[in-house]
Amino acid sequence: MAWAQFERGDPLLTGEETLWLEANGQTLRRSAGHVFFEEGEEADFVLLIREGHVLVSVGRPKRVLAVRGPNELVGEMAPLRGGLRSGSVEAIGDVEVLLISAARWIEFLQAHPRAALAQIAAMDARLEHATRKIVESELAVERRLALALMELLDSGLGQDGDQGIVLRISQQGLAEFAGASLDSVKKTVRTFKSASIVGTARQKMIILDRDALREIAAGERTASAQRESSQDEPS
Repeated sequence: MAWAQFERGDPLLTGEETLWLEANGQTLRRSAGHVFFEEGEEADFVLLIREGHVLVSVGRPKRVLAVRGPNELVGEMAPLRGGLRSGSVEAIGDVEVLLISAARWIEFLQAHPRAALAQIAAMDARLEHATRKIVESELAVERRLALALMELLDSGLGQDGDQGIVLRISQQGLAEFAGASLDSVKKTVRTFKSASIVGTARQKMIILDRDALREIAAGERTASAQRESSQDEPS
């Protein structure tokens, strides 16, 4: 079997590969807040997300690194290196996953070289993403928060509502995701609200102006300047 079978953009798992995992795994359904595993634990299984989303976080205090959704894997590298978990994984809302034991996962990769190459490519992409988040941590809080909100939207977490796109996340959760203090996030959210970019509700963020949010994330504008401009306009 030729090794040059995987190219960027190819699916992480093919239908045949998924069937193999389904035949050798166990389906679990868990509710919001369930912790599938924590940083520092022994790695004896891998999770394939079937429905819903999970948060991947590290450190104390917690820093959210990413959101993983349907057809994505979590915890897939630790069984290979025989080490401890490098992060924690927690359910956002109701989640259905396929649990594959570490032994079966290694057996799967040995029998499916295309999937093994796909994991290497995925790991490279995640490393690039993590490096970018480190760079972003040096940005102004306003831009970091906009980047965090855009990432959450792009992950598919948003739901269309009457006023805008609803994200079920608290300001504490946003602070963890953006790598900023809760106080600075609260202050920035107030600025975004004053500029009519977001709205808030209990444990929710409502995106009112996605284009403005994208421009702030790209460093092309600031919500502070937009708010000051609107206040300067004659009534």
